[in-house]
Amino acid sequence: MLERLKTITPALLTAWNEDGTLDEASYRKLVRRCTDAGMQTLFILGYTGEVRAMKKEERRRVIELTREEAKDALIIAGCLGDSSDIIEEHCEVAYEAGADMVLITPTDFFHLNDEELEGLFVRLNKTVKLPIMIYNCPENQHYVNEKILARLAKLDKIQALKQSTTTDKIQKILLALDKKDNFIMVSGDEFEFFPAMCLGVEGFIMGGPGNITPKWCLEMLEDYRAGRFEKARESYMRFVAFYDELYTSLPYDVIAVIKATMELAGVCQRWMKHPTRAVSDADMCKIKEMLERHQIQL
Repeated sequence: MLERLKTITPALLTAWNEDGTLDEASYRKLVRRCTDAGMQTLFILGYTGEVRAMKKEERRRVIELTREEAKDALIIAGCLGDSSDIIEEHCEVAYEAGADMVLITPTDFFHLNDEELEGLFVRLNKTVKLPIMIYNCPENQHYVNEKILARLAKLDKIQALKQSTTTDKIQKILLALDKKDNFIMVSGDEFEFFPAMCLGVEGFIMGGPGNITPKWCLEMLEDYRAGRFEKARESYMRFVAFYDELYTSLPYDVIAVIKATMELAGVCQRWMKHPTRAVSDADMCKIKEMLERHQIQL
């Protein structure tokens, strides 16, 4: 399983109708778009998938749809919650619905000290049926540091880390981990993609790029692995220029902007879970102009 994480894994959007109900047809298109591009590892129900805004039955249905459309894919399901009990409940749903691995952030409502933070994952290692990926998410107030990770990585169910911030933290974690452990760290920040490759990271989870430009992501990784370093670096610089502008130039949540781009691609609708607003018609035109200027093919 860990070998299958040494690739680009898209963090899939969740498709909604304007009334907030699950748009199953569009979601199936999202899954097929990624698998058709060559992606056989999929991350669902993350922050990009608006998991915090979803009901339990919606979470279950998204896992089921993913498994139906990507029968042979490795499916990682986000199981985020603010208590061990809630996380365990979501993990059981993921197990029943056909996921292969669960991704878990620390609880976020109460402030945890390091002992409590480690204790969360020690308990989950005993109670959860699927392999676990820990997520050091910048939106979460808690961070599992390299010393805790070095101990957790020796537990049988704790098999991976998604690290979504800064090269210096990636370095510290890589230095602290024992290479003999059955454990892998993947990078979860598109703006750390090339630096992380240079540090020896082999797996990547991509939010916006995984949905919008999956083939481009895979091509950069292939170029780097083939020793075409300058080509990969130049491609990455164009990649960063486009995504930085896309994410920061319009007054919306970044997920809303990603969804609007995918509507222009004819894959899903732009709607977000209320109360988060969707991109306006006028700003859709600005995204279209941006795509044309950066020569992005959807």
